Amino acid sequence: ASILLSELGLNQQAMRQHLADRAKFFANQERLKRLKKLVSPGDNELDLDRKIIAVLARADQAEFFNILISIFHGIPKGDPDALPDCWEDIQKYGVEEAFWQLVDNCFGYREDQPSLKNLLIRLLLSDFAQAVQQSLPGSLQHLLLSRPGIANAVVCLGQWRDSSMRNKSYDALSARIADTVKMDQHLGSFAIEALGEVKTFLQVEKYIASRLRDRVVDTCKVINPEEIREIASRRQDGYWATDAMPSSRNAPRKALHAVYDALLAATDLFDLLNQYPGGFASSTVKEMVADYTGKLFRFDQYDRQFCEAADYAEAHDWDILKELRQHIEDAYGNGYLAGLALAWGKPMEQGLLDSWRIEGIQNQQQFFDAEVKPVLDQADDRRVFVVISDAFRYEAAEELAGQLNGRYRFEAELAAQLGVLPSYTSLGMAALLPHETLSY
Repeated sequence: ASILLSELGLNQQAMRQHLADRAKFFANQERLKRLKKLVSPGDNELDLDRKIIAVLARADQAEFFNILISIFHGIPKGDPDALPDCWEDIQKYGVEEAFWQLVDNCFGYREDQPSLKNLLIRLLLSDFAQAVQQSLPGSLQHLLLSRPGIANAVVCLGQWRDSSMRNKSYDALSARIADTVKMDQHLGSFAIEALGEVKTFLQVEKYIASRLRDRVVDTCKVINPEEIREIASRRQDGYWATDAMPSSRNAPRKALHAVYDALLAATDLFDLLNQYPGGFASSTVKEMVADYTGKLFRFDQYDRQFCEAADYAEAHDWDILKELRQHIEDAYGNGYLAGLALAWGKPMEQGLLDSWRIEGIQNQQQFFDAEVKPVLDQADDRRVFVVISDAFRYEAAEELAGQLNGRYRFEAELAAQLGVLPSYTSLGMAALLPHETLSY
């Protein structure tokens, strides 16, 4: 013991008996070597035991939160009833009592027969209680830690979730604990806003997404887009729905992110439709085109964005948007497309088809002379590249222009022109080429 005291660099002579009691642990030179890197001269008995546990749990630091996360991470198959491999060594080398003393000191958790599972239940529920802006049901209150313990639980679980190497074990274990305490049965009493800061359980994310979908459906005629956007955006920046972290079976983040994307697109579409209670008619055809290129194209954009996000979510087993999809189809088809068709029908009947000209708007067959030839004429070595995408909608072009201007050193400008009639592919392509006459 005296030799160990010197080798470890400990100052307290009274530690010799404690070292003798840990003789089994020190019998292995590899364990001793790893411990020496962690020991400080002023360590007492509990400090030394904490660092022995760190070695046994293969924690990269001797800080207790890190040790505890390492132990939980070692639980096989995310089964809270199972014990990690290191637990047998913790018992074998006589530091189990010290472990529970450290737990008591840090979290205020003590029982006659403490267990990792019971500790985890209390940590998770305390983290939930700290974040939620509403009182917990009485059936869960007795499972909370004391006030100082709750604060430490929040920090500890936050570190666990933030660990890219170990958060998968958090995802698996938190799911099993949520099932154990029947968390889904307790959530019905909570308002969405009260759960806004909760990151503890995936079930909470599912509940918020479902309730937010119901709110979008129920209030579509008088929807408050800022309210929906604030909730959805906050959840997308949170732990379970962020697209900055990889997805897994226990944390389908990309699918959840897509659910919120769909809810945001649906919200924008309903809000836009509510701004046109009288339909889409304008005084002139020119104004109608300006209305479309200025704002109405957003209907097409929001519908596409909703469908893309909803399709992705449903393809990854998140089938919670079916009812909302039906409302979107009705709003887009009957509320927008039918109304726009009626608005366009009047100028068609008044002779627009006879001339197919709109003041101030370029026809497609003028494209080469108006857009390409002036650039080529600037110099003999000038070249112009024209990319033609069949049926490339204006709303998609608007989105692409925004991406180009925001991401690259390009300066993208967007303009509309009047397509040829009939609008089939080979005639449309020919109209873009230099020509003197066109026929079909």
